[in-house]
Amino acid sequence: MTVRPWLLAALGVGTLAAWTGGTPAAPARYRVEVKTAVTQDLTAVGQGEQKQEFSNTGFVTVTTRDSAGGQVVTMVLDSMVPGEGSPITAEMAKEAVGTVWTAYRQPTGRVKDLNTKSENPAAGAMQGILQQLLPPMKAGTREGQSWTDTTETDNDGVAVRTVTNFQTTSETVNGAKVVKLAGASSTAMSGQQTNAQGTMSLEGTGTGTGSWLVAADGTCLSSSFSGMQNIAVTVAQLPEPIPVTVKIDGTSSLLK
Repeated sequence: MTVRPWLLAALGVGTLAAWTGGTPAAPARYRVEVKTAVTQDLTAVGQGEQKQEFSNTGFVTVTTRDSAGGQVVTMVLDSMVPGEGSPITAEMAKEAVGTVWTAYRQPTGRVKDLNTKSENPAAGAMQGILQQLLPPMKAGTREGQSWTDTTETDNDGVAVRTVTNFQTTSETVNGAKVVKLAGASSTAMSGQQTNAQGTMSLEGTGTGTGSWLVAADGTCLSSSFSGMQNIAVTVAQLPEPIPVTVKIDGTSSLLK
């Protein structure tokens, strides 16, 4: 039995970067790399511990347009390169090129309704990571500030509650002053999902950290993030829950 990792979209790492409003002079293009390690303890079904490690790299173009006090956001997947061990095949990645996501960024900076019409699994794998490029922070946020943010979401039947503590400091990159934002989060999740293997109940917790460098005009120059989730998966036909541990590490960088 294999439990499909769904947590890319649920990982509560606390994605943030300062922004100051206004329409960028040109679209921003990012390189995003994500490394995932999944460990499943299948001792209950006589298969022992199973591990899977893989990575995916994507190149995404982001454009924004001011609207109703916030921003209409469009993202396009320019290309995707599956790493060794990735469940995403080269053909799936090729077919995902050109996938378009749309969202609305509220005046508070929070992004809502990030959606795509694509059903390509490769595009689905990228969607959760795109939140790293759409951070919820009020315009004008600068160094020396701290706050706590709580979010509650539903990911295909799994309720996820994340509490994140944030703090901003000042740094210098290539001679220019930038804002460095650090976040640390804790997550609780529970619910049910249905797939080809039947209905699964999930209960778990997670922790995460993140760091972002943001230019004076609000552009996110780079980010790094790391998260760990410990999940108990219960399936009716199995005698006891299956422990699943997922670790995700990623980076994003603005391309020149």
